[in-house]
Amino acid sequence: MWGLAPAPCNQNEQQLVDLDDGSSRVEPAGRGEDNGAAKDPRGAELLYWPLRCWDSDNYRVRALPNTRVGLLQADMPKSFDSCKAASATGFGALGLLDSYERRKRGFVEGAALCSVTDRGAVSMALIEHIDDGSDEASVSGTLYVWPKSP
Repeated sequence: MWGLAPAPCNQNEQQLVDLDDGSSRVEPAGRGEDNGAAKDPRGAELLYWPLRCWDSDNYRVRALPNTRVGLLQADMPKSFDSCKAASATGFGALGLLDSYERRKRGFVEGAALCSVTDRGAVSMALIEHIDDGSDEASVSGTLYVWPKSP
């Protein structure tokens, strides 16, 4: 399993997700120009951070720099080959509470985030549940990992 589950925005935390195993950890969120930057990614592929706390567009998710992450559309086959190909397409910042932007970009239930991880594995994080009923959206699903061949 994998997921994005933020702390309340006023706690000033950001979440990093490692798609090798679905683990996540938090670190203090940046301020000003550092907002949305990870100080020490340590193998994580995704960053989920509060952009600002005073409106409904407060949380964003994106691939970290120097990672290979992309979105596999919901209507595409969920296979090693299609996921590896999708990982090369890039994944820029996405506001999770903006349902119009999510649908437009294809970040919907049934799609998947794909990555060739820092360990050389191909991972497919299925988007099986999106909860955007509050000020902090959460996402969860099953994580499939094809380890790097020896």
